[in-house]
Amino acid sequence: MDKDIIISGVHLDLTDALKQIVFEKAEKLFRHEGRIVRIRFELEHATARDPTEEFIAKGHIEIQGPDIIATAISDDLYKSIDLLIQKLDRQLNEHFRK
Repeated sequence: MDKDIIISGVHLDLTDALKQIVFEKAEKLFRHEGRIVRIRFELEHATARDPTEEFIAKGHIEIQGPDIIATAISDDLYKSIDLLIQKLDRQLNEHFRK
């Protein structure tokens, strides 16, 4: 199965290294089932909205059945990505256990 991962950035530049990290971490999510159609990631630097220098990582997994959506916020982009992957992984585990 071809893995369809879409990554977009809001108020930050998506470097090749950053994209590679997201792809590598997203591999963990595809181990659950072949029923994942697509995963979209949106990475945002929130300084435009709020001067607290927060980074927001959003994930949207399209699967058979209701989609899974999660958001993680922290002061470090890589930490936000890790937190997001953990949330999505937990939600996928719950979904496929049902």
